[in-house]
Amino acid sequence: MSLQSRRHKLLLPCNHSPMSQQIGSNEEFLAQRYGKKGSNTWRYIAALLLLTALPWLIWSAWHHSNPQIRVTLISFQNEQDNSIDITYLIQRRDPSLALNCTLIARDFDKNVVGEVEVAIPSSSQGSLKRDDTIPTRLRAVNASVLKCDAIDLKGK
Repeated sequence: MSLQSRRHKLLLPCNHSPMSQQIGSNEEFLAQRYGKKGSNTWRYIAALLLLTALPWLIWSAWHHSNPQIRVTLISFQNEQDNSIDITYLIQRRDPSLALNCTLIARDFDKNVVGEVEVAIPSSSQGSLKRDDTIPTRLRAVNASVLKCDAIDLKGK
């Protein structure tokens, strides 16, 4: 039996193999064989981004789901051909804000047939239910509140 076959059968190390060379420590051996371990700087960057983005995300969700002025359409009635009645609820975080609301009426083909701007004075109540009439040029089938903006009284 040759020396080569005895080494394989007895599992004796081969001294002329690069794997049999002595290396200082196991970590050096693994680094040489598999490459260096990556750094953890990406984890620090990800944690920093998370700590910055999460509070902003929470604030942004709260801020946009609770607007300064919220308008809810309650009902509309079109009993006449030249006008339509609309009932809507206005909710303000700051009741001292005076508002300017634009109300529109549409016909069956969704064309705007009436539009009116209503000035809503400031009050002591946060919620205010309003009934208004929109004059129209044709018979309207629906009405809605297009927008409500705060009036800047300081600039006037």
